[in-house]
Amino acid sequence: MILTLIKRIKKFIVKRKLKKILRDKKRKLQIMEFEKVRTVGILYDAGDEDKYKRAAFLFRYLRSKNKKVNALGILATAEVPNYADVNLYNSYITSKDIAWTAFPKAEFVADFISTEFDMLIDLNFYKNETLSIIAQASLAHFKVGLNQDDEIDTYDFMLEGIKPEDMNVFLKELLKYLEIIKTKKAL
Repeated sequence: MILTLIKRIKKFIVKRKLKKILRDKKRKLQIMEFEKVRTVGILYDAGDEDKYKRAAFLFRYLRSKNKKVNALGILATAEVPNYADVNLYNSYITSKDIAWTAFPKAEFVADFISTEFDMLIDLNFYKNETLSIIAQASLAHFKVGLNQDDEIDTYDFMLEGIKPEDMNVFLKELLKYLEIIKTKKAL
């Protein structure tokens, strides 16, 4: 019963803080063709080597397309694992960077949230609370993720019918659809 109460209090605090952030900083929704995208933010779970490798693939792919990429990986530990290339990615959120509410407290996370990326790609398929908060609060112009029902208000573009464990399918479909998107001005 006490744990339920604590969870409800935590959820209330997170909702309230997110509302304040979203009220104070308005996000400008802007859909653009993939060729015109210059900056991309990526959110992912870095605590698993397989998920890390898939995020690294996306990072390198976007860089090969001349996109400026800033990736933010989350770790359940206080140390960066040996498989993670600290030179490849800009930032890792560790357990010491997260408040008890799951809200990130590190300054570099606040900077990531306030960066107006042309696109944010959320690879948070297992609903890590901290990554969900960052995705919701992000000022990115166009947010992309996996449709998981409760994330409807977070994303501007969602892929459906893909299981969370099928990240390779998600990445393949995402890259296919991003190449297809055309704005009215381009038509």
